[in-house]
Amino acid sequence: MPLLLDFANNAITINVRTSKKARRLRLVSSINGVEAIVPLDYRAEELQSFVSSRKDWIIKTSRYYSRLKERCGGIEPDTIYFLGSKYHFHVVKDKKTSAVVSEAMKVITFHMADRRRFKEEMKEWYKEQIGKVIAERLPLLAGRLNMKFGKVSIKSQKSRWASRSKKGNMNFNLLLAAAPAEVIDYVIIHELTHLVEMDHSSRFWQLVKEVDPEYKRHKEWLAIYSPVIKIS
Repeated sequence: MPLLLDFANNAITINVRTSKKARRLRLVSSINGVEAIVPLDYRAEELQSFVSSRKDWIIKTSRYYSRLKERCGGIEPDTIYFLGSKYHFHVVKDKKTSAVVSEAMKVITFHMADRRRFKEEMKEWYKEQIGKVIAERLPLLAGRLNMKFGKVSIKSQKSRWASRSKKGNMNFNLLLAAAPAEVIDYVIIHELTHLVEMDHSSRFWQLVKEVDPEYKRHKEWLAIYSPVIKIS
């Protein structure tokens, strides 16, 4: 049941969700709003007191995500990002797994045998798509930087767009398939540069800028859209 709060003329709705795993009251915030996760035996007055004690944080995070929605449009049901554009998607039951992309209609139709596995199938499709881009762009950009790299892996990562090892092995987040081509290039350049400059020194950013003069804009895109790039 939602909880409606009024903090200094800021009306904020908090969705309340009970959880068997919850041992205490907890608040989480996303572009979809603020949610209170509570134990099964929670007391309403205890929740009210807890929420009131976190009012400053609630107002701050709500304003942040409100501004974010204005900039990127938020998360709509049945939508995903692909190569920088927002697409509506449909899931169709079919014997053969495939995906049909209509750039004109901005629709992606996923065909799969078990529609209950659509998240897993979409992740595999993302992995395949970004794998193709990385296979083409990584050698080219490494050549421009005169750098060598090792093995390449595409993984599901919660907090990083990419990472690399001391041996030069490169790991890329499958969700990069959502980003525009120039932003993907920036991530590749960023990781390649770390092979010679481990920290974000002035020399590091100068090397990045030499290959990607618009790197600040590409870095900002990731910061803005990170909260809405997900498969849910």
